[in-house]
Amino acid sequence: MHENNELSQLAVLDNYSLQAAWKVKLDLRVLTYMAQKMWQHLLSQAAGTTLPSIHFAEEKRARVHRMAIYQQQEYLLHHSLQFVGFISGVQQNVSPTIVQEIHRVDKVFMTELADNPGLLSYSSLELNKGHWYNLVLLSDSTAKTYFKESSMHTYAAYQLSQHYYAWIRLHNGIMSGGLQGKDFVVHSTKYYSFPVIGQQPVTREAQYTVETRFSASIKTK
Repeated sequence: MHENNELSQLAVLDNYSLQAAWKVKLDLRVLTYMAQKMWQHLLSQAAGTTLPSIHFAEEKRARVHRMAIYQQQEYLLHHSLQFVGFISGVQQNVSPTIVQEIHRVDKVFMTELADNPGLLSYSSLELNKGHWYNLVLLSDSTAKTYFKESSMHTYAAYQLSQHYYAWIRLHNGIMSGGLQGKDFVVHSTKYYSFPVIGQQPVTREAQYTVETRFSASIKTK
């Protein structure tokens, strides 16, 4: 009986791991697509464009894809980059007041990000209603400390998030050779689940070994 319980628990854990791996791979496909669009935009961007610049790419089914460029394209295209993939699902019954506050904070924060010298770009894509993908490209790991020190980011992450999100997946990794190198490798993933609006999330983190790291490349035509 005890052995059967252990086998049952192992089966549940194995199924959970497979589902988690599938979600990471799906996320990586979308992030790769977003990077491809960024790559195409940078190649077509006029020389001497004033930075930061914001571009809205046309996507199918009226999807919103915003790309904010903070540094020169040479760095984004040719240097190895750190990336953060912020994938989220919004609660179904969010207060309109919270939605308005989220939009206000987003506008202010996007402007403040220009003060982070290590931030290269920040793009957002609403894949489906309330299902957002955000891709942040950074020059190095120290650039991430800006987010921890930002009062606006702290406010959004620790106060607004529990009233707005249903779940979050936060991927961290590298792009060897930048957008020109075309290779994403995920090193770790943090999971946040908000079962009840207004309560702190349930969290867990997965650190991947070299053998189990997830990777994908940008395909060019």
